[in-house]
Amino acid sequence: MKRQVLVDRDEQEVMKGRVREAIAGGGTYDEIRQRLEGLGFRAKEDNPALALWENPEHELFVMIHMDAGAGKVREYDVRTFEETEGYE
Repeated sequence: MKRQVLVDRDEQEVMKGRVREAIAGGGTYDEIRQRLEGLGFRAKEDNPALALWENPEHELFVMIHMDAGAGKVREYDVRTFEETEGYE
């Protein structure tokens, strides 16, 4: 049985935008970590090579892959819990 959706989709989209801004702002992984924590995210896997963060309030996951040599974001993805269902 599917659970009832309690997340405001508009607020969720706003938070996705804030996450993208936080990551696109650049900096080291530690700086990005601080920004995500400031947005209410907690680390599920706190490793710059492949970091996974979640925000249960907004039902969002964030994946970050840093380029170890350059110390910059190689790629990232922001998805809703619903979009990642079955991948956890």
